[in-house]
Amino acid sequence: MNLGVEDLARLGCERMLIFVAEKDYLIVAAKNYYGKLKMSGWKGTVELVENEKEDHYFHLLDLDSDKAQEMRHKFVSFLKHD
Repeated sequence: MNLGVEDLARLGCERMLIFVAEKDYLIVAAKNYYGKLKMSGWKGTVELVENEKEDHYFHLLDLDSDKAQEMRHKFVSFLKHD
């Protein structure tokens, strides 16, 4: 997640979805990646989804929680390109 901006501009995909959780130890790296991607000149679209008050793998601890279900629905929608 620490690629150079010039490397990001050459990504082969057209869309990217990034999930972060507020208490996740990777939140700073994920937000930096998102910012670099936006500034890289990459022609695709990127969306950052932040989950407040959650930890790194919250969606695996309680699969039926509202936030875990929302995350799954968001991911499926992204895959379907809705």
